Amino acid sequence: MPAGRPRTSIPSPEEMIKLGEQMIEWIKINKPLHLSEWHSGEMFITSKVWECMQVAPEFFPYYEKALKMIGKQYLDKTSKVRDSISHRWLRVYFKDLKKEEDETAKFNQLLKLEEMDKQPAEVIDKFNELMSLMKSNQERKIDETKSKTESIS
Repeated sequence: MPAGRPRTSIPSPEEMIKLGEQMIEWIKINKPLHLSEWHSGEMFITSKVWECMQVAPEFFPYYEKALKMIGKQYLDKTSKVRDSISHRWLRVYFKDLKKEEDETAKFNQLLKLEEMDKQPAEVIDKFNELMSLMKSNQERKIDETKSKTESIS
């Protein structure tokens, strides 16, 4: 188990290839539910270094394969992943699904905005009044919370 200070720079290309191979083997053996079990728990790689490694050309193919390996567990009905959580993680492990869902959400939002443009002016004015009222209520609650916190200190 590594000891000492966490890494402050990304590993060399050769090290990243070795780490990628180790990661794939570790996943085959341990069948984790998330890659953080390997990079953070097993290898003590910090989040900043991990983010840089993910996009490095030497490491990316291993990273992508690892995502697919773990993602399969969220589809497999015999795995230890519960149905209730599997859908939540599909966006993490299947980037094409995430992209499609994001595009659908943007399209739906544009449709809503187009519908808002078709509303009469008085409906839009009422909506803006409501939004303004909600914002002022939120700001008031934040101020009350700050006041209570300051009086406790």
